[in-house]
Amino acid sequence: MRDQDQASENVSPTQDLPARRMRTRLPLFLYLICVLTDFIAFVVVFTVSRSLAEEHVEPWYLGLAGAGLSFSAGVGSLLGGWLAYRFDGRVVFVCGAVATVLSIVACGLVDLRTLWFQPCYWSLGIGPGFLYPPLIGWLNQGEDAHANRRGVSRRLILFCVAWNAGMMCGQLAGGSLYAGGARWAYGAALSIALVNLLLALTAVRRVVPLAAVPIGRTRQEHETMERAAAFKRLSWIANLGGWFGGSLVIHLLPGLVVTIGIAADDHGKLLACWRAVIIATYLVMHRAAFWHYRLHTSLVVQGVGACGLVVIAQAESAVTLLIGLALLGQLAGYNYFSGLFYSTAGSSHERRALAAGIHEATVAAGMALGTIAGGVLGSLVSHRMPYLLAAVVILLLMVVQSVAWWSWVRPLSQGRLRADGEPVLSLIF
Repeated sequence: MRDQDQASENVSPTQDLPARRMRTRLPLFLYLICVLTDFIAFVVVFTVSRSLAEEHVEPWYLGLAGAGLSFSAGVGSLLGGWLAYRFDGRVVFVCGAVATVLSIVACGLVDLRTLWFQPCYWSLGIGPGFLYPPLIGWLNQGEDAHANRRGVSRRLILFCVAWNAGMMCGQLAGGSLYAGGARWAYGAALSIALVNLLLALTAVRRVVPLAAVPIGRTRQEHETMERAAAFKRLSWIANLGGWFGGSLVIHLLPGLVVTIGIAADDHGKLLACWRAVIIATYLVMHRAAFWHYRLHTSLVVQGVGACGLVVIAQAESAVTLLIGLALLGQLAGYNYFSGLFYSTAGSSHERRALAAGIHEATVAAGMALGTIAGGVLGSLVSHRMPYLLAAVVILLLMVVQSVAWWSWVRPLSQGRLRADGEPVLSLIF
């Protein structure tokens, strides 16, 4: 029996049964909270971005709105991960649910055309930023990512499918609710946010504070963890480029969609299809292991995503736009799932919430940079130019990752070569 199970040996099976049942049910609550959190957030995101686009605001203003939201999500993720690591993640978790409710109320009450609307909208990022780091840490608490890779991957894939399903449903529902008026969309989001708060209060009764879990590892498992830690940092660099482009779809695409002449409900369907491609990518990555610790797979995926951005920049119809979104969607799916896997596998148990916070923060940072730079460029040149800029950024960061791999990963392979007398090709290919 492993060390993490030894604590339960001091408790009789009868006494421990209620606690075990609570721990078994906890992931179900967490997955449901993921679905509802992103559903809520993206009903509001769709409503705000579509409202601003129909007001014919400048692209830089759309970019400012998206950048502020992403920046607040990044700050919330870093702060939430650090607080969950240093103190009690349960308090951080509930505060995230409360912050979500308050931000929706603020967006619904403040007029879209006033100066105060932007800060109210930006505050929407704080809630998920506080919710997700402790949630990710709880999902795999006590699990060794190297001895039980399939079990950890299963928890992560369910998490990714859950929040993406919520986002996809939120974008679909956002189009339908917005057709009846922005107030309907805000009201629906607020109602579900209150339900989510009750679920969060229920979930925190089933968790224990994140703490160190001593695990005896073999030499090979230690080496794998070192590789995971290096690839964790590489994935954070990839997040900056991939979500630089992904942010344009979320925050600036409404401007291009309105210019092309695509209706609001079709706009929602396009975004839902984009999410469907992302979810399909997660499922493939969960079932297969060919991508583990292989830089060239990540670079190919990023190159295809850059091509997708070029297609979006040239799109004149919904069909062409869908093709570009599909090519970009596989990149968004790959970057997010691989980054989450490496952040879990390359971190000790008590630091997983912190690593998850950094992972989410790099996603948010890429989105913030993409929306603000894309918004300014869209105003100065055209609605299409930001997507070409994002493709260039991805290509440049691919070079950065290659250089970083040479510094971080190659020395590990050389160390194993000296120890074993055999090359470790899996680190390269």
